[in-house]
Amino acid sequence: MPLTMLGTPSPIYLIGESHTLIFRNLLFRAGANDQLFQCRIRFLPHVMAQNFFQQASNAFHPDLLEAFRGEELLRANLAPSHLSLDGATISGAWMEKRAVVAPALVLCIGDLDLHHLYGQFAGYDFELPDDVHYGVDRSLRPVAYATLLAQVEKLLAPFIAGLRMLRAAGFTRMLVHCVPPRTSDDVATKRWTKVHKSVRAKLTVMANQVLARECAANGIPFIDIWPETSKDGYLLPEFDLDGMHLTAAAAHISLDKIVTSLHENTWDAQNNTRYLHAANQAKRPAQADNDVPPQTANGAEADRAIAAAVAHPASGICIGQLTAPVQALQAPREHYRATAQLSPRMDWSATPQGSRGALHSAQPSAEQLELAAQLLSQGIGQAVLHGAVDYAMTVSSFRPSFIAAGNGPLLLARATQADGVRKAVLRLGGEGTIGFASADGNVLHVMSAAPGALAVYDPAVAVCLLDPRAGDISLVEIALTPRGAGQPFRVVWSDLNEWPLDPFQYSVTGMIAHPPFDGEQVTIRALTMV
Repeated sequence: MPLTMLGTPSPIYLIGESHTLIFRNLLFRAGANDQLFQCRIRFLPHVMAQNFFQQASNAFHPDLLEAFRGEELLRANLAPSHLSLDGATISGAWMEKRAVVAPALVLCIGDLDLHHLYGQFAGYDFELPDDVHYGVDRSLRPVAYATLLAQVEKLLAPFIAGLRMLRAAGFTRMLVHCVPPRTSDDVATKRWTKVHKSVRAKLTVMANQVLARECAANGIPFIDIWPETSKDGYLLPEFDLDGMHLTAAAAHISLDKIVTSLHENTWDAQNNTRYLHAANQAKRPAQADNDVPPQTANGAEADRAIAAAVAHPASGICIGQLTAPVQALQAPREHYRATAQLSPRMDWSATPQGSRGALHSAQPSAEQLELAAQLLSQGIGQAVLHGAVDYAMTVSSFRPSFIAAGNGPLLLARATQADGVRKAVLRLGGEGTIGFASADGNVLHVMSAAPGALAVYDPAVAVCLLDPRAGDISLVEIALTPRGAGQPFRVVWSDLNEWPLDPFQYSVTGMIAHPPFDGEQVTIRALTMV
Protein backbone atom coordinates (compact mmCIF):
# COMPACT_ATOMS: atom_id res chain seq x y z
CA MET A 1 0.00 0.00 0.00
CA PRO A 2 1.53 3.38 -0.97
CA LEU A 3 2.12 5.90 1.82
CA THR A 4 1.96 9.69 1.67
CA MET A 5 4.20 11.32 4.24
CA LEU A 6 2.76 14.58 5.56
CA GLY A 7 5.86 15.69 7.43
CA THR A 8 6.47 16.25 11.12
CA PRO A 9 4.02 18.70 12.70
CA SER A 10 5.04 21.38 15.16
CA PRO A 11 2.94 20.84 18.30
CA ILE A 12 0.89 23.57 19.94
CA TYR A 13 -0.08 22.64 23.49
CA LEU A 14 -3.41 24.05 24.74
CA ILE A 15 -3.82 23.45 28.47
CA GLY A 16 -6.56 24.47 30.86
CA GLU A 17 -10.35 24.71 30.93
CA SER A 18 -12.98 23.12 28.72
CA HIS A 19 -12.42 25.82 26.08
CA THR A 20 -9.41 23.72 25.02
CA LEU A 21 -11.63 20.84 23.85
CA ILE A 22 -12.52 22.34 20.45
CA PHE A 23 -8.82 22.20 19.52
CA ARG A 24 -8.33 18.48 20.15
CA ASN A 25 -6.16 16.76 17.50
CA LEU A 26 -6.53 19.56 14.94
CA LEU A 27 -3.92 19.28 12.20
CA PHE A 28 -3.41 22.32 9.99
CA ARG A 29 -0.98 24.25 7.84
CA ALA A 30 -0.24 27.95 8.23
CA GLY A 31 2.39 30.61 7.58
CA ALA A 32 4.36 31.69 4.57
CA ASN A 33 6.06 28.29 4.30
CA ASP A 34 2.83 26.29 4.83
CA GLN A 35 4.18 24.82 8.07
CA LEU A 36 2.35 21.82 9.55
CA PHE A 37 0.96 22.15 13.10
CA GLN A 38 -0.83 19.80 15.47
CA CYS A 39 -2.94 20.80 18.47
CA ARG A 40 -2.37 18.79 21.63
CA ILE A 41 -4.78 19.54 24.45
CA ARG A 42 -4.95 18.87 28.17
CA PHE A 43 -8.34 19.60 29.72
CA LEU A 44 -7.84 20.24 33.44
CA PRO A 45 -11.30 20.60 35.06
CA HIS A 46 -9.91 21.17 38.56
CA VAL A 47 -7.29 23.80 37.71
CA MET A 48 -8.38 27.40 38.08
CA ALA A 49 -6.54 30.70 38.22
CA GLN A 50 -6.85 30.79 42.01
CA ASN A 51 -5.19 27.37 42.50
CA PHE A 52 -2.88 27.41 39.48
CA PHE A 53 0.14 28.26 41.64
CA GLN A 54 0.48 28.46 45.41
CA GLN A 55 2.99 31.17 46.29
CA ALA A 56 3.21 30.14 49.94
CA SER A 57 4.53 26.69 49.03
CA ASN A 58 6.00 27.70 45.66
CA ALA A 59 4.07 24.84 44.05
CA PHE A 60 1.93 24.41 40.94
CA HIS A 61 -1.34 22.51 40.97
CA PRO A 62 -0.50 18.77 40.78
CA ASP A 63 -2.85 18.27 37.80
CA LEU A 64 -0.95 20.95 35.89
CA LEU A 65 2.39 19.31 36.63
CA GLU A 66 0.99 15.94 35.59
CA ALA A 67 -0.20 17.43 32.30
CA PHE A 68 3.25 18.90 31.64
CA ARG A 69 4.91 15.58 32.43
CA GLY A 70 2.38 13.68 30.34
CA GLU A 71 3.20 15.83 27.32
CA GLU A 72 6.93 15.40 28.06
CA LEU A 73 7.33 19.14 28.71
CA LEU A 74 8.82 18.36 32.11
CA ARG A 75 11.19 15.65 33.23
CA ALA A 76 10.55 13.53 36.29
CA ASN A 77 12.59 16.01 38.35
CA LEU A 78 10.32 18.85 37.09
CA ALA A 79 13.08 20.34 34.92
CA PRO A 80 11.91 21.67 31.52
CA SER A 81 12.61 18.97 28.94
CA HIS A 82 13.83 21.37 26.25
CA LEU A 83 16.63 22.56 28.55
CA SER A 84 18.03 19.06 29.03
CA LEU A 85 21.51 18.22 27.76
CA ASP A 86 21.23 14.46 28.21
CA GLY A 87 22.34 12.14 25.45
CA ALA A 88 18.82 11.20 24.36
CA THR A 89 17.83 14.83 23.79
CA ILE A 90 21.03 15.83 22.02
CA SER A 91 21.34 12.74 19.82
CA GLY A 92 17.62 12.56 19.10
CA ALA A 93 17.46 16.19 17.98
CA TRP A 94 20.42 15.70 15.65
CA MET A 95 18.99 12.52 14.11
CA GLU A 96 15.55 14.10 13.62
CA LYS A 97 17.03 17.44 12.46
CA ARG A 98 14.78 19.00 15.06
CA ALA A 99 15.35 22.33 16.76
CA VAL A 100 15.15 22.04 20.54
CA VAL A 101 13.13 25.06 21.61
CA ALA A 102 10.61 25.97 24.28
CA PRO A 103 7.20 24.43 23.54
CA ALA A 104 4.43 26.54 22.03
CA LEU A 105 2.16 26.62 25.05
CA VAL A 106 -1.30 28.25 25.21
CA LEU A 107 -3.00 28.50 28.60
CA CYS A 108 -6.78 28.84 28.84
CA ILE A 109 -7.48 29.80 32.44
CA GLY A 110 -9.87 32.13 34.29
CA ASP A 111 -13.41 31.24 33.24
CA LEU A 112 -14.02 28.81 36.11
CA ASP A 113 -13.01 31.52 38.57
CA LEU A 114 -15.55 33.88 37.03
CA HIS A 115 -18.29 31.29 37.51
CA HIS A 116 -17.49 31.19 41.20
CA LEU A 117 -17.63 34.97 41.24
CA TYR A 118 -21.00 35.11 39.50
CA GLY A 119 -22.63 33.32 42.39
CA GLN A 120 -21.61 36.09 44.76
CA PHE A 121 -23.15 38.87 42.66
CA ALA A 122 -26.61 37.62 41.73
CA GLY A 123 -28.91 40.60 42.22
CA TYR A 124 -26.07 43.10 41.83
CA ASP A 125 -24.90 45.32 38.98
CA PHE A 126 -22.03 47.73 38.46
CA GLU A 127 -20.79 50.39 36.08
CA LEU A 128 -17.95 49.37 33.79
CA PRO A 129 -15.61 52.27 32.90
CA ASP A 130 -15.77 53.35 29.23
CA ASP A 131 -18.76 51.06 28.69
CA VAL A 132 -20.54 51.53 25.36
CA HIS A 133 -22.50 48.26 25.23
CA TYR A 134 -23.94 47.04 28.52
CA GLY A 135 -25.27 49.86 30.68
CA VAL A 136 -26.41 49.41 34.30
CA ASP A 137 -29.66 48.04 35.71
CA ARG A 138 -30.50 50.59 38.44
CA SER A 139 -33.13 48.27 39.90
CA LEU A 140 -30.37 45.94 41.12
CA ARG A 141 -28.16 46.59 44.12
CA PRO A 142 -25.06 48.59 43.11
CA VAL A 143 -21.51 47.45 43.79
CA ALA A 144 -18.42 49.60 43.32
CA TYR A 145 -16.24 48.85 40.32
CA ALA A 146 -13.12 49.10 42.49
CA THR A 147 -14.48 46.40 44.78
CA LEU A 148 -15.09 44.05 41.87
CA LEU A 149 -11.74 44.82 40.28
CA ALA A 150 -9.93 43.99 43.50
CA GLN A 151 -11.79 40.67 43.66
CA VAL A 152 -10.98 39.79 40.04
CA GLU A 153 -7.32 40.67 40.54
CA LYS A 154 -7.21 38.53 43.68
CA LEU A 155 -8.68 35.53 41.84
CA LEU A 156 -6.24 35.87 38.95
CA ALA A 157 -3.14 36.66 41.04
CA PRO A 158 -1.99 33.02 41.54
CA PHE A 159 -2.25 32.44 37.79
CA ILE A 160 -0.18 35.54 37.04
CA ALA A 161 2.43 34.47 39.59
CA GLY A 162 2.56 31.03 37.98
CA LEU A 163 3.05 32.57 34.53
CA ARG A 164 6.08 34.45 35.83
CA MET A 165 7.51 31.26 37.30
CA LEU A 166 6.98 29.31 34.08
CA ARG A 167 8.62 32.00 31.97
CA ALA A 168 11.56 32.28 34.36
CA ALA A 169 11.94 28.48 34.18
CA GLY A 170 12.42 28.66 30.40
CA PHE A 171 8.91 28.45 28.92
CA THR A 172 9.57 31.46 26.71
CA ARG A 173 7.00 30.61 24.00
CA MET A 174 3.96 30.76 26.25
CA LEU A 175 0.69 32.51 25.38
CA VAL A 176 -2.53 33.21 27.28
CA HIS A 177 -5.92 32.91 25.59
CA CYS A 178 -8.68 35.35 26.48
CA VAL A 179 -11.86 34.31 28.23
CA PRO A 180 -14.35 34.10 25.32
CA PRO A 181 -17.19 36.58 24.72
CA ARG A 182 -20.56 35.83 26.33
CA THR A 183 -23.80 34.96 24.62
CA SER A 184 -26.56 37.54 24.31
CA ASP A 185 -29.17 34.78 24.64
CA ASP A 186 -31.02 35.17 27.95
CA VAL A 187 -32.15 31.55 28.09
CA ALA A 188 -28.67 30.21 27.43
CA THR A 189 -27.23 32.58 30.02
CA LYS A 190 -29.62 31.32 32.73
CA ARG A 191 -28.57 27.76 31.92
CA TRP A 192 -25.06 28.55 33.15
CA THR A 193 -25.37 31.33 35.73
CA LYS A 194 -27.77 33.32 37.92
CA VAL A 195 -26.42 36.76 37.01
CA HIS A 196 -27.81 38.87 34.18
CA LYS A 197 -26.11 38.48 30.80
CA SER A 198 -24.72 42.03 30.94
CA VAL A 199 -23.17 41.50 34.38
CA ARG A 200 -21.65 38.24 33.16
CA ALA A 201 -20.24 39.99 30.10
CA LYS A 202 -18.87 42.93 32.08
CA LEU A 203 -17.09 40.68 34.57
CA THR A 204 -15.55 38.81 31.64
CA VAL A 205 -14.36 42.09 30.12
CA MET A 206 -12.76 42.99 33.46
CA ALA A 207 -11.00 39.63 33.70
CA ASN A 208 -9.62 39.96 30.19
CA GLN A 209 -8.42 43.49 30.89
CA VAL A 210 -6.49 42.24 33.91
CA LEU A 211 -5.06 39.28 31.99
CA ALA A 212 -4.04 41.46 29.04
CA ARG A 213 -2.40 44.01 31.33
CA GLU A 214 -0.41 41.42 33.26
CA CYS A 215 0.61 39.54 30.13
CA ALA A 216 1.93 42.75 28.60
CA ALA A 217 3.86 43.53 31.78
CA ASN A 218 5.51 40.09 31.70
CA GLY A 219 6.20 39.85 27.95
CA ILE A 220 3.60 37.14 27.34
CA PRO A 221 1.40 37.38 24.22
CA PHE A 222 -2.34 37.61 24.90
CA ILE A 223 -4.65 36.01 22.33
CA ASP A 224 -7.75 38.19 22.03
CA ILE A 225 -10.47 36.92 19.67
CA TRP A 226 -13.19 39.35 20.78
CA PRO A 227 -12.86 41.65 17.73
CA GLU A 228 -13.59 38.74 15.38
CA THR A 229 -16.16 36.80 17.41
CA SER A 230 -18.28 39.47 19.10
CA LYS A 231 -20.53 42.38 18.19
CA ASP A 232 -21.84 45.05 20.52
CA GLY A 233 -20.11 43.29 23.40
CA TYR A 234 -21.67 39.84 22.93
CA LEU A 235 -20.70 36.63 21.16
CA LEU A 236 -21.88 36.39 17.57
CA PRO A 237 -24.46 33.57 17.20
CA GLU A 238 -22.39 31.69 14.62
CA PHE A 239 -19.68 31.11 17.23
CA ASP A 240 -22.04 30.09 20.06
CA LEU A 241 -22.12 26.34 20.71
CA ASP A 242 -24.16 26.09 23.91
CA GLY A 243 -24.19 29.44 25.69
CA MET A 244 -20.75 28.77 27.18
CA HIS A 245 -18.42 27.19 24.68
CA LEU A 246 -17.36 28.23 21.19
CA THR A 247 -17.71 26.45 17.86
CA ALA A 248 -14.93 25.00 15.72
CA ALA A 249 -15.06 28.14 13.57
CA ALA A 250 -13.86 30.16 16.57
CA ALA A 251 -11.00 27.70 17.04
CA HIS A 252 -9.79 28.55 13.54
CA ILE A 253 -9.67 32.23 14.46
CA SER A 254 -7.74 31.45 17.65
CA LEU A 255 -5.22 29.28 15.83
CA ASP A 256 -4.58 31.92 13.19
CA LYS A 257 -3.78 34.41 15.95
CA ILE A 258 -1.71 31.89 17.90
CA VAL A 259 0.48 31.02 14.91
CA THR A 260 0.87 34.68 13.97
CA SER A 261 1.93 35.47 17.53
CA LEU A 262 4.43 32.59 17.59
CA HIS A 263 6.03 34.03 14.45
CA GLU A 264 6.06 37.62 15.66
CA ASN A 265 7.06 37.15 19.32
CA THR A 266 10.39 35.35 19.23
CA TRP A 267 12.55 37.88 21.06
CA ASP A 268 14.20 36.33 24.15
CA ALA A 269 12.87 32.89 23.16
CA GLN A 270 16.24 31.32 22.32
CA ASN A 271 17.29 28.19 24.17
CA ASN A 272 19.92 29.62 26.50
CA THR A 273 21.00 26.21 27.75
CA ARG A 274 21.75 25.09 24.19
CA TYR A 275 23.62 28.34 23.58
CA LEU A 276 25.80 27.79 26.64
CA HIS A 277 26.43 24.28 25.36
CA ALA A 278 27.37 25.69 21.94
CA ALA A 279 29.76 28.18 23.57
CA ASN A 280 31.42 25.40 25.57
CA GLN A 281 31.69 23.26 22.45
CA ALA A 282 33.09 26.03 20.22
CA LYS A 283 36.81 26.33 19.68
CA ARG A 284 38.77 29.03 21.43
CA PRO A 285 39.27 32.16 19.26
CA ALA A 286 42.98 31.54 18.79
CA GLN A 287 42.29 28.04 17.46
CA ALA A 288 39.26 28.75 15.32
CA ASP A 289 41.03 29.08 12.00
CA ASN A 290 42.98 25.94 11.14
CA ASP A 291 44.23 25.77 14.73
CA VAL A 292 46.84 28.44 13.97
CA PRO A 293 47.48 30.90 16.83
CA PRO A 294 47.09 34.51 15.71
CA GLN A 295 50.73 35.42 16.35
CA THR A 296 51.75 32.95 13.64
CA ALA A 297 49.87 34.98 11.05
CA ASN A 298 50.35 38.51 12.40
CA GLY A 299 53.57 38.39 14.38
CA ALA A 300 53.90 38.98 18.10
CA GLU A 301 54.41 42.73 17.71
CA ALA A 302 51.30 43.09 15.56
CA ASP A 303 49.31 41.08 18.07
CA ARG A 304 50.43 43.37 20.90
CA ALA A 305 49.37 46.39 18.85
CA ILE A 306 45.95 44.85 18.18
CA ALA A 307 45.48 44.01 21.86
CA ALA A 308 46.37 47.57 22.82
CA ALA A 309 43.75 48.92 20.40
CA VAL A 310 40.95 47.06 22.18
CA ALA A 311 39.36 48.61 25.26
CA HIS A 312 36.71 47.68 27.84
CA PRO A 313 35.06 50.93 28.97
CA ALA A 314 32.45 49.13 31.07
CA SER A 315 31.36 45.66 32.04
CA GLY A 316 29.88 43.83 29.06
CA ILE A 317 31.25 46.30 26.47
CA CYS A 318 34.34 45.92 24.25
CA ILE A 319 35.39 48.62 21.74
CA GLY A 320 37.94 49.26 19.01
CA GLN A 321 38.52 51.27 15.85
CA LEU A 322 38.76 49.53 12.49
CA THR A 323 41.56 51.05 10.44
CA ALA A 324 40.25 50.02 7.02
CA PRO A 325 37.57 52.20 5.32
CA VAL A 326 34.03 51.08 6.12
CA GLN A 327 31.93 53.53 4.09
CA ALA A 328 31.53 50.92 1.34
CA LEU A 329 29.28 49.01 3.73
CA GLN A 330 26.61 51.72 3.53
CA ALA A 331 23.62 51.13 1.28
CA PRO A 332 22.17 53.79 -1.03
CA ARG A 333 19.73 55.92 0.93
CA GLU A 334 16.76 54.75 -1.14
CA HIS A 335 17.47 51.10 -0.25
CA TYR A 336 16.72 51.52 3.47
CA ARG A 337 13.27 50.28 4.45
CA ALA A 338 11.12 50.50 7.58
CA THR A 339 9.68 46.99 7.26
CA ALA A 340 11.15 43.51 7.14
CA GLN A 341 11.85 41.91 3.78
CA LEU A 342 11.68 38.33 5.05
CA SER A 343 8.49 36.89 6.52
CA PRO A 344 8.48 36.36 10.31
CA ARG A 345 9.76 32.93 11.27
CA MET A 346 9.44 30.74 14.34
CA ASP A 347 13.00 29.39 14.53
CA TRP A 348 14.87 32.72 14.83
CA SER A 349 14.77 35.39 17.50
CA ALA A 350 13.75 38.73 15.99
CA THR A 351 13.60 42.19 17.53
CA PRO A 352 10.18 42.96 19.05
CA GLN A 353 7.49 44.28 16.74
CA GLY A 354 7.29 48.07 16.73
CA SER A 355 10.54 48.54 18.66
CA ARG A 356 12.57 50.03 15.80
CA GLY A 357 10.76 53.33 15.39
CA ALA A 358 12.42 55.43 12.67
CA LEU A 359 15.37 53.04 12.30
CA HIS A 360 15.41 51.64 8.75
CA SER A 361 17.53 48.79 7.38
CA ALA A 362 18.82 47.56 4.04
CA GLN A 363 19.87 44.28 2.52
CA PRO A 364 23.63 44.27 1.88
CA SER A 365 25.09 43.14 -1.42
CA ALA A 366 27.23 40.03 -1.77
CA GLU A 367 30.25 42.29 -2.13
CA GLN A 368 29.42 44.10 1.10
CA LEU A 369 29.07 40.82 2.99
CA GLU A 370 32.44 39.69 1.64
CA LEU A 371 34.03 42.97 2.73
CA ALA A 372 32.45 42.66 6.18
CA ALA A 373 33.80 39.12 6.52
CA GLN A 374 37.30 40.43 5.74
CA LEU A 375 37.06 43.29 8.24
CA LEU A 376 35.64 41.22 11.08
CA SER A 377 37.59 37.99 10.66
CA GLN A 378 41.03 39.44 11.30
CA GLY A 379 42.96 42.10 13.14
CA ILE A 380 41.13 44.58 15.34
CA GLY A 381 37.71 43.45 14.11
CA GLN A 382 38.30 39.89 15.28
CA ALA A 383 39.90 41.08 18.53
CA VAL A 384 36.90 43.27 19.43
CA LEU A 385 34.42 40.52 18.57
CA HIS A 386 36.18 38.19 21.01
CA GLY A 387 37.33 40.79 23.53
CA ALA A 388 34.92 39.65 26.24
CA VAL A 389 34.36 35.97 25.40
CA ASP A 390 36.67 32.95 25.32
CA TYR A 391 34.98 31.06 22.47
CA ALA A 392 34.92 31.58 18.72
CA MET A 393 31.97 33.58 17.43
CA THR A 394 30.38 34.16 14.06
CA VAL A 395 27.99 36.79 12.69
CA SER A 396 24.38 35.59 12.62
CA SER A 397 23.00 38.99 11.60
CA PHE A 398 24.65 41.81 9.67
CA ARG A 399 22.17 44.61 9.09
CA PRO A 400 23.11 48.02 7.58
CA SER A 401 20.79 50.54 9.25
CA PHE A 402 20.04 54.25 9.11
CA ILE A 403 18.12 56.72 11.25
CA ALA A 404 17.60 60.24 9.95
CA ALA A 405 18.43 63.43 11.82
CA GLY A 406 15.61 65.00 13.76
CA ASN A 407 14.05 61.79 15.04
CA GLY A 408 13.88 61.13 18.75
CA PRO A 409 16.30 58.86 20.64
CA LEU A 410 15.78 55.13 20.15
CA LEU A 411 16.70 52.28 22.47
CA LEU A 412 17.60 49.03 20.72
CA ALA A 413 15.95 45.96 22.21
CA ARG A 414 17.40 44.66 25.46
CA ALA A 415 17.56 40.92 26.13
CA THR A 416 16.50 39.33 29.38
CA GLN A 417 19.19 36.68 28.97
CA ALA A 418 22.06 36.60 26.51
CA ASP A 419 24.00 33.44 27.33
CA GLY A 420 26.29 32.66 24.41
CA VAL A 421 25.16 35.59 22.24
CA ARG A 422 26.29 39.18 21.83
CA LYS A 423 25.25 42.29 19.91
CA ALA A 424 27.58 44.74 18.15
CA VAL A 425 27.38 48.14 16.47
CA LEU A 426 29.70 49.29 13.68
CA ARG A 427 29.56 53.01 12.95
CA LEU A 428 29.58 53.94 9.26
CA GLY A 429 28.95 57.70 9.42
CA GLY A 430 26.71 60.54 10.54
CA GLU A 431 26.81 63.11 13.32
CA GLY A 432 24.29 61.54 15.71
CA THR A 433 25.29 59.88 18.96
CA ILE A 434 25.56 56.16 19.69
CA GLY A 435 25.81 55.35 23.38
CA PHE A 436 25.35 52.57 25.90
CA ALA A 437 23.60 52.61 29.24
CA SER A 438 22.90 50.18 32.03
CA ALA A 439 19.42 48.80 32.63
CA ASP A 440 18.83 51.50 35.26
CA GLY A 441 19.83 54.29 32.87
CA ASN A 442 23.42 55.04 33.87
CA VAL A 443 25.61 56.02 30.90
CA LEU A 444 28.32 53.41 30.35
CA HIS A 445 29.97 54.55 27.13
CA VAL A 446 29.54 56.93 24.18
CA MET A 447 30.98 55.67 20.89
CA SER A 448 33.45 57.61 18.83
CA ALA A 449 31.93 59.58 15.94
CA ALA A 450 34.62 58.24 13.59
CA PRO A 451 33.52 55.77 10.90
CA GLY A 452 34.84 52.31 11.77
CA ALA A 453 34.15 52.56 15.51
CA LEU A 454 33.11 49.07 16.64
CA ALA A 455 31.47 48.12 19.93
CA VAL A 456 30.44 44.64 21.07
CA TYR A 457 28.11 44.42 24.05
CA ASP A 458 26.09 42.03 26.15
CA PRO A 459 22.44 42.96 25.41
CA ALA A 460 21.35 41.65 28.81
CA VAL A 461 23.76 44.02 30.57
CA ALA A 462 23.88 47.12 28.37
CA VAL A 463 21.31 48.95 26.25
CA CYS A 464 22.33 50.67 23.01
CA LEU A 465 20.88 54.16 22.52
CA LEU A 466 20.75 55.88 19.12
CA ASP A 467 20.28 59.66 19.36
CA PRO A 468 19.91 61.32 15.92
CA ARG A 469 18.90 64.75 17.20
CA ALA A 470 22.31 66.16 16.23
CA GLY A 471 22.48 64.36 12.86
CA ASP A 472 21.97 61.19 10.87
CA ILE A 473 23.37 57.88 12.09
CA SER A 474 24.57 55.27 9.61
CA LEU A 475 25.56 52.00 11.26
CA VAL A 476 25.56 48.23 11.03
CA GLU A 477 23.66 46.23 13.64
CA ILE A 478 25.45 42.95 14.25
CA ALA A 479 24.46 39.82 16.19
CA LEU A 480 27.03 37.23 17.24
CA THR A 481 26.63 33.55 18.12
CA PRO A 482 29.03 30.70 18.97
CA ARG A 483 30.79 29.36 15.90
CA GLY A 484 29.74 25.76 15.35
CA ALA A 485 32.22 22.95 14.89
CA GLY A 486 33.25 22.65 11.25
CA GLN A 487 31.63 25.98 10.38
CA PRO A 488 33.58 28.87 8.80
CA PHE A 489 33.52 32.42 10.11
CA ARG A 490 30.43 33.61 8.29
CA VAL A 491 28.63 36.93 7.94
CA VAL A 492 24.89 36.52 7.47
CA TRP A 493 22.16 38.91 6.42
CA SER A 494 19.09 37.56 8.22
CA ASP A 495 16.96 40.73 7.94
CA LEU A 496 15.43 41.67 11.32
CA ASN A 497 16.30 38.29 12.82
CA GLU A 498 19.15 38.17 15.31
CA TRP A 499 20.04 34.56 16.12
CA PRO A 500 18.44 31.10 15.83
CA LEU A 501 16.38 29.83 18.75
CA ASP A 502 18.53 26.68 18.67
CA PRO A 503 22.18 27.21 17.62
CA PHE A 504 22.46 23.61 16.41
CA GLN A 505 19.46 23.43 14.06
CA TYR A 506 17.85 26.23 12.04
CA SER A 507 16.58 27.30 8.64
CA VAL A 508 18.39 29.91 6.53
CA THR A 509 15.82 30.09 3.73
CA GLY A 510 15.89 33.52 2.12
CA MET A 511 19.06 34.59 3.94
CA ILE A 512 22.35 35.43 2.24
CA ALA A 513 25.84 34.99 3.62
CA HIS A 514 29.56 35.06 2.95
CA PRO A 515 30.74 32.40 2.54
CA PRO A 516 27.40 31.12 1.20
CA PHE A 517 25.38 28.43 2.96
CA ASP A 518 25.45 24.91 1.54
CA GLY A 519 21.65 24.61 1.65
CA GLU A 520 18.55 25.99 3.32
CA GLN A 521 19.07 24.23 6.64
CA VAL A 522 22.00 24.32 9.08
CA THR A 523 22.52 21.24 11.24
CA ILE A 524 25.44 21.11 13.68
CA ARG A 525 26.00 18.06 15.82
CA ALA A 526 26.12 18.84 19.51
CA LEU A 527 28.43 16.79 21.70
CA THR A 528 26.93 14.95 24.65
CA MET A 529 28.52 16.41 27.75
CA VAL A 530 26.25 15.18 30.54
